[in-house]
Amino acid sequence: MNKDHQPILLQEEALTAGHRTAGRSKQLAVVAMLIAIGAVLRMVSPAIFGITPNFVIAMYCLAIVLIRPKLGEALAIGIVGGAVSMVSSKSPIPYINLITEPAGAMACAFIVATLSDLALGRFSLKPLVATVIGTLVSGGLYVLINKFALNLPVAVAQGALVGVVLPVTLFNAVIAQAIYLPAKKLLRL
Repeated sequence: MNKDHQPILLQEEALTAGHRTAGRSKQLAVVAMLIAIGAVLRMVSPAIFGITPNFVIAMYCLAIVLIRPKLGEALAIGIVGGAVSMVSSKSPIPYINLITEPAGAMACAFIVATLSDLALGRFSLKPLVATVIGTLVSGGLYVLINKFALNLPVAVAQGALVGVVLPVTLFNAVIAQAIYLPAKKLLRL
């Protein structure tokens, strides 16, 4: 007991809870900031060879790699990413993003949680691998849903997969990998 007649253990638990709350706030701020950056970049970036990069996916994958959320938290990140992506979607069915982005975020989080630290020396490749998986799941599901919802021919869906999803996957992976180390140092994560 201390002079306030509270067990010292309770005070230590309160300090620990306060530290967790501060850490949670920082994690939420990181996710919000990265998704906002992704949304702005997605809206202002020009098409590259006819393909508009999806910076939202790259940024939520980066956020997931940085903060390592639980699957439920990754689902929430994906829902936010999907809602943001709907605004700038060029799809005839923009609400598909509310399915595809949570699936991509959860796939990314699963990879982050299960993949041991894949590295070349001290250089972690986890951002690259997790973003590739997250983008492929999101993009592949996006094409698949559009194919069935719009009754698209198989050739069109295959063309979208090869001509759009694969280049966006490569682009997202490079962006997430390039930003990972500076972001980790800047945010002290």
